[in-house]
Amino acid sequence: MQIRELSPSELHEGFPLLKTLRLDLTATQFERFIASQFPRDYRPIGAYERGVLHIYAGVTLRENLELGRYLIVEDFAVREHHEHLSKEMIDFLGDYARMHTCSAVIVWGRQKGLSLKDLEGYRPKRDGWIKQF
Repeated sequence: MQIRELSPSELHEGFPLLKTLRLDLTATQFERFIASQFPRDYRPIGAYERGVLHIYAGVTLRENLELGRYLIVEDFAVREHHEHLSKEMIDFLGDYARMHTCSAVIVWGRQKGLSLKDLEGYRPKRDGWIKQF
């Protein structure tokens, strides 16, 4: 599996997966959001297998007084029947966070295709899960 940040030309591949998670999201809303947030704040990351996008993760890098710099997984959507790839993506996001000098990863909100076994080493935090390094 190949995991990488999506380029502007690849963003259209992520929308159908994101739409399975955010049912009311329209293409226009997605385009406006991306135009205002990408790549400064919101970073779309994709997991490909044989050239097909199977996992879409939208992440942001944030900083606060409690955690310092951290990565938050805002959106996580897996193509049906490919849930077995979720753990590899979560592990990648931990490495991605460390690469960007983050002290933690937070997975919060509603996600699709992610199970508790994929979040090994994470603990509950407010409306999600956290792993600190």
